[in-house]
Amino acid sequence: MKMKKYGMCILGLFFSLYLFSAEWYVNPRGSNQNPGTREKPFETIEYAVQRVQADARKGKHTIWLQEGIYYVYQPVHIAETAGKSLTIRACKDGKAVIRGSLPVPFRSFDKITQESVLNRLQPQVRDRIYEISFDKLGAEHIKPLPDLYNDHGGIIELFCGERRMPLSRYPNQGYMSMKWVLINGGGQETEGGSWRDFYAEGAKETQPPRRGIFQYSDPRTAHWMEAVRNGAWLKGYWRIPWQNEAVRIEKIDTVMQAIVLSKPVAGGIGNKYTRPYGNGKEKYWLLNVPEELDMPGEWCLDFANRKLYFYPPEDVDLTEIRVSDHQTPFFLLENASGVTIRGIQMEENLGPCVEILGGNQNHIAGCVMRNVLDYCVKIDGGTDHQVLSNDMYNLGGGGVWLQGGDETSEPRVAAGHRVVNNHIYNFSQVNRIYTPAINSGYRAMNVSRPAVGMYIAHNLIHGTPHGGILFGSFDSVFEYNEIFDYCRVSDDLGAFYSYSRSEHMANLLFRYNFIHSTEEGDGIYFDYDQRDITLYGNIVYLKSRQGGRGTGFLYKIGSQAENPARLHCSNNIAIACNVGYEFYWGLPSVLENNIAIDCARKDYFYREMTPGGKTIVHSDTLQHTNITLTGDPGFADMEGLNMELKKSSVIYKKLPGFKPIPFKKIGLFRDEYRKRLPTEAEIGRFAIAPTLYEKLNSEVLDREY
Repeated sequence: MKMKKYGMCILGLFFSLYLFSAEWYVNPRGSNQNPGTREKPFETIEYAVQRVQADARKGKHTIWLQEGIYYVYQPVHIAETAGKSLTIRACKDGKAVIRGSLPVPFRSFDKITQESVLNRLQPQVRDRIYEISFDKLGAEHIKPLPDLYNDHGGIIELFCGERRMPLSRYPNQGYMSMKWVLINGGGQETEGGSWRDFYAEGAKETQPPRRGIFQYSDPRTAHWMEAVRNGAWLKGYWRIPWQNEAVRIEKIDTVMQAIVLSKPVAGGIGNKYTRPYGNGKEKYWLLNVPEELDMPGEWCLDFANRKLYFYPPEDVDLTEIRVSDHQTPFFLLENASGVTIRGIQMEENLGPCVEILGGNQNHIAGCVMRNVLDYCVKIDGGTDHQVLSNDMYNLGGGGVWLQGGDETSEPRVAAGHRVVNNHIYNFSQVNRIYTPAINSGYRAMNVSRPAVGMYIAHNLIHGTPHGGILFGSFDSVFEYNEIFDYCRVSDDLGAFYSYSRSEHMANLLFRYNFIHSTEEGDGIYFDYDQRDITLYGNIVYLKSRQGGRGTGFLYKIGSQAENPARLHCSNNIAIACNVGYEFYWGLPSVLENNIAIDCARKDYFYREMTPGGKTIVHSDTLQHTNITLTGDPGFADMEGLNMELKKSSVIYKKLPGFKPIPFKKIGLFRDEYRKRLPTEAEIGRFAIAPTLYEKLNSEVLDREY
């Protein structure tokens, strides 16, 4: 009897520990001397986390963030949680706001009185520009821009109200174009006079790479002599639309009408297909000089005079000026497990909102992340982390960065991270290339970056100058995503895109994705050969620009002849693309039960790669199960982008093996974190705003179509 009673006590103690929960409250108007109750909350999130970590009791701990703005300038570091689960959440979703910016009172700004500076400003705006000294500003990231950079240059951002203020530029919209390339730079000429990339693999250095020199065509350039002496930068698509560096101007020669760049650009300047002189269409713009402060909201940093100049807009509250200067994440989870960050709005940061290193089963859910420069969420290692039902928008960079798992073990080890039900839009606004909504193992220059066993589903992605989702590595699933209005500026990229050799990528499934409404972009694009790829039940409705890019499903040549790779492409629909399906493959592969509708130049184009690099060109009726149609084949509402097939669709008659696509399941859904879906007016599928900068409309001449 005593033993039974003793056992019941032990069991009761176990359940009491297991069911233990504690609640802590934080308010930016609270005090860290308080006990952390609802009535007497702590002041800082960091202190509340420290109290949880110091608490020896295991079980569930919840830190409630009361309404208010929390300025966070050092990471809230959550290390090993030692058996505790920890939730940090807003008492009311979206009402707890974390910022990494510095408030700057408008009274700290002065009218410009220095004659030499006034003379640099355009006459019509001289009385509208204000200045603040670097010392008053108190920011860290105000060091001179590097001579050459391909991101934002490591400087602050300026916000007014809820809007990112633009760095001064010329022209305000569109670009200047090079007239004539004098020296490509970045490489060297061979004995035969042909151009060789100095940075290319196997290139042998016989002389240091030269700086690029070109003739300009815009007469405004002659007004920038003083700007050059103080530091002026050009940012451009110097050779291809997927490369975008900023370079300091070394010299402007107004006699020769030439610009000398201070550093060589990798690959050199001038369109790569028309070397050495370029094609006269290479686009660039000037940034960060007082001479071009001519639009409300523009600002610039004068590194020589140590001043920030600002042309304040009239339609904002000038008490709401803030400088983003915080480069580390708001939350740093390091080998932590069971942590949930929920319902918080995070904004105005140079670094990510959340960075997760190792650990397992951490959740970022129901948050709003906006006006940040880096990726919103970065995950490196660990297992089973989840990014669920968040809104991410107005981003200088990308949305979610994924890394983890082991590619080299046998069998491979999956990380199992999930990115589900997120709305990611208006991104890559500052870093304009290769900063996608989701990066799942994409490799640049074949640098190894494992992302094994990821699940990316039900995301709504739109509004970017470049690509939607970049991918690579192994064993991942991409399904039920909607991606549209991408490649606004640059082309030769896709809603889904990868460039990787077959030994670095395999066993990926793309299923039930809806891709649409892009004049310049491709659909699902493999820019090299990859193994064991399955494309099933995807709808690609590009509405491609005549004469431009626009392939629905693109699988390019690599080492197929020597290393045949399996591709299974079936039950897909390509609509209004320039090319429906373009594949280079090695057997065994399957292309069957697909449909091409109103594709302008080619419905199906494919070549079988054979040993020796030879190809066999197949007819449009390969396996006799891929069909071509014109007009609406029986969608529920094609004009309204409801691509569910009616039971009476002609597709089922002409292609009996075609299976219904569960179109209603594609995209966002309601759950405990996302209780309301965005309206059509909020999404804007039918009112795509014109991009701030005109399309490049570049010529990619190494494509057969």
